[in-house]
Parts: sequence; C-alpha cells; structure tokens
Amino acid sequence: MGMFDTLKSGGVGFAKVPNKQGYTNDYLLLKLSKIDVSFGKPSMGDITGKQCVLYKNASFKYDIFTRVDGNNIIMGKIGTDGVSSVQTAAEAGLGLMLGHKDVDASEADHAVEELADVITKLQEGIEVTKSTVLAAISTSTGHAINYFMKQKAISLKPKFDIYDEKESAVYHVEGDITRLNFSVQRDGREVIKLKKKLVAILPEYTISIDGQTIGKIKKKLKLTSPELVGTINGKELVIAGDLLAFDYDIKVGGHLIGHIDTAQTIWQDCYRIRIYDEASKDLMIAMAIICDNVVDSEKSN
Repeated sequence: MGMFDTLKSGGVGFAKVPNKQGYTNDYLLLKLSKIDVSFGKPSMGDITGKQCVLYKNASFKYDIFTRVDGNNIIMGKIGTDGVSSVQTAAEAGLGLMLGHKDVDASEADHAVEELADVITKLQEGIEVTKSTVLAAISTSTGHAINYFMKQKAISLKPKFDIYDEKESAVYHVEGDITRLNFSVQRDGREVIKLKKKLVAILPEYTISIDGQTIGKIKKKLKLTSPELVGTINGKELVIAGDLLAFDYDIKVGGHLIGHIDTAQTIWQDCYRIRIYDEASKDLMIAMAIICDNVVDSEKSN
C-alpha cells in the first residue's frame, strides 16, 4: 500500500469529522460494518503502520480509508493495491490543473463524501442503516441507471442521442436552428421540452411536459464558478458540486435524484448521467442538457 493519496483542496477527496463520540478504530469498524454504502464493505487494515478501516476497490484505482486521528475521524482515498500512489497523485494534480478528473478519481471522491456524511450522522447520535446515496436509489433494479451523452452536444449539432450502458440509443434530442428550443424524445415520443429565454442578462430556461411548465432554472450572477438555481414542480432545485468540472449532484426538494460527471465508457469524453430516482430520469436528461449549455457558454465567454 502506498502513501496517502488525498486532495484536501475544498474538501474533495478528503474529509475530517470531530470524534464527538470517542470512537476507537475497532468501534468505527463495528459501526460501519452495519451500514450499507454504495462502494463496498469495510475491513480493518493498515496504512504506513497506522491502523485504519478500509473499503477496498471503491473504484478501480482507489481504496477508501478512515481512522481515528486524535480528536477527529479522518477519511480519504489512497491508491489501491497494484496501483502506484505516485501515479494517482500525479493524475489528481493534472486533473485539478486542467479542471477535470477521470472517472476513478470522481467515484473515489464521491465515496469519501458519502462516507463523511455517514460518519457525521453517527457522531451526531443519529442511527444509520444505509448511506444517503443508497437511500436515494429508487429504481426497478435497485442500482443507479447510467446514461451517456457526448460533451458539448448542443454546441456541435442540434440533433443527438443519449445512450445506455449497452450503447443503445435511449433518448433522442432535437433542437431548432436557434438552439433555444429542444425536444427530448424517448421511444419516438416527446417526454420533455426545454426553452432558453431569448433576451436575458443571465441564461434562463423553462422545462415543460405536455405543454405544462414544470420547472424554471436560471444562472446566478457570480464572478467565479457558475451556479444554477430554480424550482421543479414548486420544489427547490439544488445543484451541489462543481458545474464547470461537470461533477455534481441534482437535488429536488432536498431529495437526491441523481449525479452527473464524466466518463470514458463509450466515447473519449462523455457525460455520465447517473439516475437514482427512476421517476426523475427524464428530468435528469433535461438537467444534463441545460448544464452542458451553460458550461459551454461560460467557456466560450
């Protein structure tokens, strides 16, 4: 096992939670063994002579660790067996410099966030049986549904498809010549329509189903990373994460419905649309298209 592979900037890939309950590493393992998370089961391990709880192969390149460190419980990612820590650290640094990271780094970072949420709740005295991510999954298979969309799809052409993991087209998207109106179709039928406001200081979008507006989204005035706010069926829409790096959660009314990041499963660079709530899959497709449009405009400017 190599040296620590953590990214402390902005809490990405590393987290620290006050040890209010006075856990030991052994008790931490006991508690975590009873809690289901999306990235595996824990076991006791050792990193550079220090006892820790390990989640092996949380992603292809990374393990997730957590341990008691003085008055805190720390957690982070580390290069898994057979993967050089120097390599993973170099890739992480390159990702930060270029403004993106590979799918393994993204999965590991989100596993750390998921674990931090679990441990925070335990330290607050809250009983936990499964993580927030697992609790959010409501699909016929019991697993997240993954769809894939080419990056900059809107800027390249007004017509494109969105694929499943078997590379079969599931959604077809058609935009008009102005690229202000987009029809999202599934099985040959329009399931959602997007419209971008023509005259607006900041981008504004409406989402409609069968002619009825269900959501309004607009970009906030910010000098740094762009941020979108809005409502869906009267409930607050929250995009939590890094929009420019295309690595963020979508929450509606406080409920996590999915996550969007990048992957290299089908094309060299594509967006992975992870759907936790199957009833919201059309909405997740719409959000990916809108966010792609906002990011493309931001980078063009």
